[in-house]
Amino acid sequence: MPVVLQAVVVWRFSSTVVYDAPTALFVIVLIAASLCAVAAAAVVGRAWRRNEAELALTGAFFWAVSVLPLAHGVTTPGVLYEDNVATSAPVFWAIPMALLSASPLVFPRRLRGALLARWRLWTIAVAGATTTMAAMSLINTDLLPGPNPGATWTTTVAVLSVIGCFILAIRHVRLAEIARSRIPLVVCLGYAFVGSSALVWLGAVPYSTGFWAAHALDIAGVFAGALGALFAYRQTGTVRAVLDPVLVTDPRAAFELGLDPTVHRFVADLEAKDANTRDHVVRTAELAIAVGEAMGLPSHELRVLGVGAILHDVGKLEIPEWILTKPGALTDVEFETMRQHVIWGHRLVVGSSVLTEAAPIVRGHHERIDGGGYPDGLSGDDIPLGARIVSACDAFDAMAHSRHYREGMGRDRAIEILRQHAGKQWDTEIVEVVVTVSATLGIDGSDRPQHLDQVGRVGCDCLPEQVITTEDSVPFAA
Repeated sequence: MPVVLQAVVVWRFSSTVVYDAPTALFVIVLIAASLCAVAAAAVVGRAWRRNEAELALTGAFFWAVSVLPLAHGVTTPGVLYEDNVATSAPVFWAIPMALLSASPLVFPRRLRGALLARWRLWTIAVAGATTTMAAMSLINTDLLPGPNPGATWTTTVAVLSVIGCFILAIRHVRLAEIARSRIPLVVCLGYAFVGSSALVWLGAVPYSTGFWAAHALDIAGVFAGALGALFAYRQTGTVRAVLDPVLVTDPRAAFELGLDPTVHRFVADLEAKDANTRDHVVRTAELAIAVGEAMGLPSHELRVLGVGAILHDVGKLEIPEWILTKPGALTDVEFETMRQHVIWGHRLVVGSSVLTEAAPIVRGHHERIDGGGYPDGLSGDDIPLGARIVSACDAFDAMAHSRHYREGMGRDRAIEILRQHAGKQWDTEIVEVVVTVSATLGIDGSDRPQHLDQVGRVGCDCLPEQVITTEDSVPFAA
């Protein structure tokens, strides 16, 4: 919609000056761009403190479309400067530089992983480059090449800017679907508004309707996040709820944002019964979501996968605690009791209208590719894809980390066992994705969950009243 609106305005209402007011332009852009720069810096600062690579790149995007337009506003002819190239050049290059800043977010997964591993250096480099470009434009107004509205190369840059922002906008639509929240759509609109403003270079003359519309869209785009935060604050009144819906960039964060309170209660119950099991299911969910994303699962399936992963051991609430936390091997009777957790978990999940889609994952995460698993003896592709993913992630986490009955094996040994039993117990393709993703995420066998650590602790307005939980005694059949 913003693209269509701006295109129509440029086409129909951009050849005639409607309000020649350089001082007004100077004041509006100076104030708006300064506030936008402060907001973008705050996003980058938050990402830096919380070690969130994707959030930092999002902040770098909005930093570029704030600082370079700021130079455009300061150099407005007739206020502090005479006619100059800098009044159009910095703002013309703002979106291309912003897209460069955020480009790792849309690169192919392998290349994206390599860049995200160096996100601090990348953020410093691109933010420093845009800041330097803006500062140098104030010193030498002829430094940057300015656009030539209507020229082929200018049109090409404008169209590519729109396409790039559209790709980033679609990415946030997907995050909104995972979160089942409309608030991330505000950021989607922000990208769309910023991208639409680039259409001004198709031929709008200064101070025309199209010229002013482009400025309005750009300012609205950068402020979209702030408006989303205000909405969230009025709805919840909590700082975390203010920030997370607007700034969320990671699918795991989006997943946590939209979790039903029932999930929080189940996880809180697990923690009250056995913290070891609680941390295990959270880590398993983190890994499973990352694996599902690497496999290209649609947003809806990724969300169901996450729910199934985090609740895969919920049936252990019915397991006697002395079995759940037994430090040694289980007896045959105890092990048979343990095996029932998939049946009990399935009953708990399938009885909830908001969780029922995850029930096949909960029931089937101990099935084996060769048909030797339980409870239904399914084999091969008859095992739901989500259950196959959770099975491999569950086993990897159980082996890599310490359990009540043994010390953790670490990542390398866990991978070795996964590969030994690939094609028999676990799906071979999924095992290789687990290997790749676990390396990318830097999973090393440490016990603390990385992204979903607050599930069952924040967002749950109740305390568990009863608990009953465990882990199988077979090292790779968690």
